[in-house]
Amino acid sequence: MDRPHPALVAGASIPNVGDALLMHFDRAPFGLLLLGEDRRILRANDAIAQLAGMPAASLLGFSLRRFLSSDAAFDLEDRLFDEVAASGGWHGELEIVTAMGDTPTMVSITPVDTADAREARYVVAVIELGQQRWFETESSRRAAELAAIASIAVATGGSADPGGMLNAVARAVVEQLEVDACWIHRCEPGEGGVTLAGEASTMNSSLRLPSLMLPGGEHPALLRALETREQVAESELLDRSIATIVHAPLLAQDEAVGVISILSVEGEKLSARNSELFRTVSYQVGTAVQNLRLLESIRLQQQLLQDKNEELELFVQELIDADRMKNEFLANTSHELRTPLNSIIGFLNLVLDGLCESEDEQKELLGHALRSGRQLLSLINDVLDLSRIQAGRLQLEVRDLDLAPVLDEVGSTLGVQAAEKHLDFMVASFPRGTRVRADESRLRQVLVNVVGNAIKFTSRGAVRIEVVAPEGSPFVEVVVRDSGIGVPAERMERLFRKFSQADASTTRKFGGSGLGLAIVKELVGLMGGDVRLESGGEGQGTMVTISLVRAGGAATTPSDPPISG
Repeated sequence: MDRPHPALVAGASIPNVGDALLMHFDRAPFGLLLLGEDRRILRANDAIAQLAGMPAASLLGFSLRRFLSSDAAFDLEDRLFDEVAASGGWHGELEIVTAMGDTPTMVSITPVDTADAREARYVVAVIELGQQRWFETESSRRAAELAAIASIAVATGGSADPGGMLNAVARAVVEQLEVDACWIHRCEPGEGGVTLAGEASTMNSSLRLPSLMLPGGEHPALLRALETREQVAESELLDRSIATIVHAPLLAQDEAVGVISILSVEGEKLSARNSELFRTVSYQVGTAVQNLRLLESIRLQQQLLQDKNEELELFVQELIDADRMKNEFLANTSHELRTPLNSIIGFLNLVLDGLCESEDEQKELLGHALRSGRQLLSLINDVLDLSRIQAGRLQLEVRDLDLAPVLDEVGSTLGVQAAEKHLDFMVASFPRGTRVRADESRLRQVLVNVVGNAIKFTSRGAVRIEVVAPEGSPFVEVVVRDSGIGVPAERMERLFRKFSQADASTTRKFGGSGLGLAIVKELVGLMGGDVRLESGGEGQGTMVTISLVRAGGAATTPSDPPISG
């Protein structure tokens, strides 16, 4: 029988090994032996002592053959150490003697270089094959966990699109955790509840989850997970299987940013799954959702900044345009003021210098001077009106009035101008007694301006005024149509701006200050109405619609014949 080495029994020196290393040696989960130059045991750890069924100290001094179950243990030991000397180590399966009998193990013998004969010369590791399988399974599980975490990490950075990214994360969770479906809900900042942001499923389309199990913004279990910040599980019978859903909060820096839910049609999948892995995944996804929120916030701020910059650029352009139009207005107005004023002075000089050959000629010159004076007064009134409107000092006397007399007067006055240009001018018949809410003088000013423009910008063809007053409508519309020069679509909007006409050539050809339609829009707006302008384009004529508030209890009478000119 193998006997302990007498020197060790007598208390020879222990191998010179660091205390920290010895602590790890003694607590290793598998058997470890330190052998001296003579192949005898210098130190044994607790795991090998348990296999042997005796205290570790009792193993000191024995040879390795103590554990070999072969009848030729001496020869086997020699062969093992010959292989160690030849190959620098030995590793393989051996049956060793343990307290439970002969036990299959994996044994590894590794030589240690040392100059001191009292030092350990060999390290022997002994692992039960059952324990080896556990190590392999544990390593495989850990590798799968790392693969799952890595796959999800790739998915979180794989798309700039928020929806696409979270859908990719959900697919990665389904694949790596081997579950049937995954839903990711986000908590929207500043809003209550959650919204679905990503999902993936490998479920058979014929399977239908009970509606109470489908995760949604108001799902009780989902909200409970969000509130308690703990995993919440629920199960239901589904097509002869147990469907289990686990909801886990998505946490990022102690803030709940959403909930991730996973489904297994066979519930044991989830029960066998390491909950710590799912918890790790939920933290990982929570960080991704938080980063996504930050990214969306940055994009929103960038968009707001871009919008503000565009607004500022537009505002600057409007200021530039306003300054240009103001300059054009001043140039046009100075010309418009000088022209009638020069005419007045010229006609009056002719009269005062006695250059008229007859009284009729004198009256004609005075008439020209009078018309020029009225033109000058109209222009000055436009400027004063606009300044009062801008300052909020224009007072209107809005009351119920009959529209017919006002249109009759405008038609009679401007019909003369239309006749001079040989235009077909007509105020279409409409129900007499149609009443509107307006300031009479300002309404007359509006109509004269709009109809006057129609005549001024029409060289041939017709100018027509219509009244549209449908039953039940709160508005009465006065529509002025002409067959004149028309307005290009891109210039239509600017016509209602002050100091503006369609373009500078219009001003040079037809005259005017560019204040008319701006004043019309302001006056009609002050009376509670609106003005719209439509045109088919250049050379296609124009239609201006003036909407006036209908007076209450308006009565109607048969229409009068149209006024033509």
